[in-house]
Amino acid sequence: MQTRTITIVGLERVGLSIALALKAASHDFKLVGYDDDHQRAQAARDEHKAIDVAERNLPRAAAAADILVLAMPARELEAVLQTIAQDVQPHALVIDLSDLKGPGVAGAQRHLRQGYYVGARPVLSAATFADLRAGPAAARADLFHNSIFCLTPSAGVDPQAVETAVKFGRLLGAQPYFLDPLEYDSLVQGVATLPGLLAAALFGALSRAAGWRDVLRFADAPFALATLPLEDGANIAHLALNDKAAALRWLDALAEELDALRAWVQAGDGDALAVLLEDLSRERAGWLRARAKNEWVEGLPPQFDPPSISEQMLGAFGRRRNARREDA
Repeated sequence: MQTRTITIVGLERVGLSIALALKAASHDFKLVGYDDDHQRAQAARDEHKAIDVAERNLPRAAAAADILVLAMPARELEAVLQTIAQDVQPHALVIDLSDLKGPGVAGAQRHLRQGYYVGARPVLSAATFADLRAGPAAARADLFHNSIFCLTPSAGVDPQAVETAVKFGRLLGAQPYFLDPLEYDSLVQGVATLPGLLAAALFGALSRAAGWRDVLRFADAPFALATLPLEDGANIAHLALNDKAAALRWLDALAEELDALRAWVQAGDGDALAVLLEDLSRERAGWLRARAKNEWVEGLPPQFDPPSISEQMLGAFGRRRNARREDA
């Protein structure tokens, strides 16, 4: 069978950017969008021209999908899976893009009795780092171009479902990269949870200082950017408590680095401290260059499917589902 309908649940920056990328890649399928905020879904259809249908009913949106994309924070995933459990089509591929993978696997095992679940996480292109806004206003079709589509399939998942998820990621302009779900969750504590907790500590330290009312007047871009993760504070808390042991290990590592920096400042050796910071700056610049090139996987550029991709998106995966039902 062909992929005739792709449904995207959640139309914030990630979900809307995926819709824009799919629109740019092909017009061979219908795009259905659902968001708790129906005005946001309507804007995705009418203003951004990213979807064909702004569905008001979540179960109906899920039932329409050959490929169902769940683009929401991890803390909302369980409720969504419960709501759509009876409506997912038997042949449908469910791609969960929430920011924790272990709970997604467990939730799918508890609730989904049909369909094929694959956990994944699209990583933002380094070219988008200059625009760190959240929300639909910052959505763009190339948000994941020349980046990584991190796939975290659980044991026993249908290989054809994984292959279809890989093709889906390539449509976004991203290369596939595979990780164990629990390993992903442990590592994401360092690059998502830790910056959020550091932002909380930084803002808390300054906001409680005696000179805070003066700081309010001249705090500038570095402070605003360093505390930006607080805009997603509820999700940071959810991430931290999902794996307390991992979060505590990252916090301990951060505390050690802060202690070392404090010792350098206390020693008053400006030259040595400058050298240390310059070395770290060079390492960061090297990371940014490598991130922009995205040559982590054998140095190969992303390979794109031809313009007509409906058959390729489910292709053999869908045909196998039909064949099994006919044999039953």
